[in-house]
Amino acid sequence: MYDNYPQHHVPQNNIVQRFFAQPAGAIVLEMVMTLVITVAAGSAFDLFDPFEGASAASADQAAQVTVAHEPLLPLWDASLAYLSQRRFVAAEAVADVAATSDPTEPLNFALLGTINLHSRDYADAQSDFTAMLALSPASFDGHNALCWAQGELGEFTSALQHCEAALHLAESPLQRASALENRCWLQVEMAAYVAAANDCLAVLELLVDCHNDICALAHYNLGRIALARSEPDAALQHFNLAAHIGSAYAQMYLDIARLYATMGYEVAAERSLMRYQQLTVSDLAAK
Repeated sequence: MYDNYPQHHVPQNNIVQRFFAQPAGAIVLEMVMTLVITVAAGSAFDLFDPFEGASAASADQAAQVTVAHEPLLPLWDASLAYLSQRRFVAAEAVADVAATSDPTEPLNFALLGTINLHSRDYADAQSDFTAMLALSPASFDGHNALCWAQGELGEFTSALQHCEAALHLAESPLQRASALENRCWLQVEMAAYVAAANDCLAVLELLVDCHNDICALAHYNLGRIALARSEPDAALQHFNLAAHIGSAYAQMYLDIARLYATMGYEVAAERSLMRYQQLTVSDLAAK
């Protein structure tokens, strides 16, 4: 579905934040992000139990979690550093070492799946997140990621089931918005435009005046729906908003460029096409 993850309110000067602050499709692997930020960035962060839902953790609990994962933290940090540079092969190689060293740790498979989503290897991402869910069945992130990966593979029935599971497990407005936006995209792919529009409009109601990737992609999908309904003016409005917010999802810029060109906005079309090419070349070079 999308080539990156939405912004979250995390510390501003660490490798994980720099990576996840790049806009993209509506999935945030908070488990990986939280643990690595805590150690690699030295940030004061309330850890939550990654498999039982968000909750305030005591200093002792946080210390126990850090110690338990200490051998893996340098590997996670190195892999995410490579991933932030879109060096997918190197990122996956390091993540493989982590997974081999501890095949019972769900976060290892979450990291591998994240890398494969970013490199658009959706079949391997599906395998990784399936393995993650085998170890952690109640993971919001695992279900939300499979909604994306299986949707890209055209496995719509199974993808929709994971969308529904993610919505059921969502514990915050941001998680709910993320899951709704994923389901919106999936239903556009399935030509279920009424249901898709309801989901994307719900995203914009949940995240009022937001300028992160979730809202950019909600507008993008509402634009796609408008085009399917032969409403180019409405599509243009949503595409303009999506482009203004910005995303790392290359296909969005290609679709926007096509509409701009059709409507005679040649300069805007060229700019959008250039952004599409930048993202595509970056992906290809990193492979």
